[in-house]
Amino acid sequence: MHKKMKQAIATILCGMAAASLGTAAAAAGAAHAIADIKGCDDAAVSGSAELIEKSSDEGIKLVDVTLRVRGLKPGRHAVHIHETGNCTPCGEAKGHFDPGPHGFTAPDGNHPFHSGDLVNLEVNAGGAGVLHTSTTRVTLSPGPLSVFDADGSAIIIHTDADTYCPEGDVKGCAGGTRTACGIIKMK
Repeated sequence: MHKKMKQAIATILCGMAAASLGTAAAAAGAAHAIADIKGCDDAAVSGSAELIEKSSDEGIKLVDVTLRVRGLKPGRHAVHIHETGNCTPCGEAKGHFDPGPHGFTAPDGNHPFHSGDLVNLEVNAGGAGVLHTSTTRVTLSPGPLSVFDADGSAIIIHTDADTYCPEGDVKGCAGGTRTACGIIKMK
């Protein structure tokens, strides 16, 4: 092997090793949470959610959310983080997560500006859906935006799509009834 090729390979391998160590170190410092998703009224609905908090390049906490679910009707479904970690029954998860001095948890009011508002989940013809999104509106670590407050939080998947309520407080514009729920737990 030529000397230049050996140097190039060594440089590439060193770069890959450094990137791997950096990723592992970042992951080691990240907060992780999970939720076991279950149907509110339909045992065929199931799935999981994973939330990973990391710092952004600007020092803001960023939470990556991955949701995998099956057993839902095809189409778009609203997904929100709700204010209470209780899914028995699903209504016990209460309103949308919206802490702070001016929080307003009513589902169709103040929408789409709740801290717990996420984008819609697209479900295929086979009833399966995967959502990958990120938010700076919540944290897993302690603080005023933490989903791990005194009563915890839950992820709710709604029956219909979230229209993001362009006409304001219109009943059902935030996704309607609740289809599935999962209590968010630190991993």
